[in-house]
Amino acid sequence: MKKIILLLAAVAMMLHVGSQTPQQGDGKPKTKKDVEAELVNYGISLVFDAQGQKPYYFYQARCEQGWVFRMEGDWGNRSVVVDESAGKAYMLNDKEKTGEVRPFDPKFAYRGFEQMLAAHLFLHASMMDESGFKKTGKEKIIERDATVYTYTYGDGLGTFWIDNRYGFTLKYIQTGPNPIRTEVTEFKAGGVTLTDKVNLGEYRITEAK
Repeated sequence: MKKIILLLAAVAMMLHVGSQTPQQGDGKPKTKKDVEAELVNYGISLVFDAQGQKPYYFYQARCEQGWVFRMEGDWGNRSVVVDESAGKAYMLNDKEKTGEVRPFDPKFAYRGFEQMLAAHLFLHASMMDESGFKKTGKEKIIERDATVYTYTYGDGLGTFWIDNRYGFTLKYIQTGPNPIRTEVTEFKAGGVTLTDKVNLGEYRITEAK
């Protein structure tokens, strides 16, 4: 009887261990090139807030069909939707709900992180190899495991929350003379489509001249 109990306990332990999802990634920062190679279907929402100006909001998505970029802030509320499968590019004014459509030229196919978004996701790129860039802890950001790094510069301190799985910056806070904050507020990998955030039926769209 004792042997049976021990056997059942061992089986239960094996089932419990097997049911756990292992944490992927080690929280090390990655380069833009490395992340682009691995993350081919995604949707990312991000807010950027700097002292003395209104916050900016960005959304970017990439899928097999094409890509989307949205921006809201003092620079304007606009979206770009490229449906590569249909050969069309839409330039949209989100405030006025108007837009233009034009043929999409495959020579200008965009398959990576848009420059403005990448500037925030890869803030760590110029510091990650310096001695002052140090791992200081672990936290969760938008329910994702993240490794915390800090970097001291002059009178300021930069704190980075690096996504454990993909290695880009989920959150950055800069304190000192010019405080800023940038944070990913939504992230989805896999199952993303062009229409997740943009409904073209809501816009008055004309052919570009």
